[in-house]
Amino acid sequence: MAAWPFVGRLEVASEIGLTPCTLTSEFQWTISQDFMGYPPRRAAATHKGSYGHLVIVAGSMGYHGAAVLAARGAQRAQPGLITVHTMESVYHSISSQTQAVMVSPWHPASKLPGQHTAALIGPGLADPDLPDEIKLLTRHLWRDSQFPVVVDASALDWVPLDCGPRNAIRVLTPHPAEAARLLRYTTEQVQSDRPHVLRQLSRRFGNAWVVLKGYQTLIGRSTGELYVNSSGNPYLAQGGSGDLLAGYLAGLLAQPGLQADALKTIRYAVWQHGATADELQNTRQAWTVEELADELGRTRCIAKPDV
Repeated sequence: MAAWPFVGRLEVASEIGLTPCTLTSEFQWTISQDFMGYPPRRAAATHKGSYGHLVIVAGSMGYHGAAVLAARGAQRAQPGLITVHTMESVYHSISSQTQAVMVSPWHPASKLPGQHTAALIGPGLADPDLPDEIKLLTRHLWRDSQFPVVVDASALDWVPLDCGPRNAIRVLTPHPAEAARLLRYTTEQVQSDRPHVLRQLSRRFGNAWVVLKGYQTLIGRSTGELYVNSSGNPYLAQGGSGDLLAGYLAGLLAQPGLQADALKTIRYAVWQHGATADELQNTRQAWTVEELADELGRTRCIAKPDV
């Protein structure tokens, strides 16, 4: 891992004339070809009810943009419906920047209405004066919801150590500093052994899927293979990039047809986010997260010829 800063772009060639290696590893390199034909083509006789309803709990005073970006990321995944529940103090700011996304002010007595198929909680919930009921809502969603739950940003601190229902999809999306806070490590300790940290986080939080963000984002659980993402570049290091990814990931997982293989869906979201940033960096300078939101999901997976 210490050598990565000195390595350029790696590509996998399917045939270079050598005898195939029989050795195996816990690490798998994610590449574009892994997602040929994914997500699958939609059937003609379907409607918005066929593609799920994502609920996003996000946004507070001073951080309303995170909720907007999470919603825009979710839209790029194209679930059937998206509802944002946000603090009343920023309701008008968020609702004025969305059209197809439904927005509702959240109150301590609120319950999340509707038949949701996934939830995202966390982006922009950094206001220190948030009501405690938001933390209780996070714990409730994690412990009891049958549908996928994605937890990001400030809400990572409110996740209980309990497991969710059997076979329920749970996803944590920390960056290194957040992972350090959850495990009471330093950021340097996290970066020195990212695989160990990912497994520790997953084990601590009921074998949840973990997306450990950063250079070559790592995806996996407490056991099994770990997937190293190949896409992305340092210009993703902008405020709002993670909110966009969380929304896009949750928007994909809200779709019933993409829940059967949660790992592939998670990997695809991370790869697509990074690949879109790579295309932007190759075609324009000084791009913004808002431009990333405009382009997210458009990068095509193209098989490369044998070398």
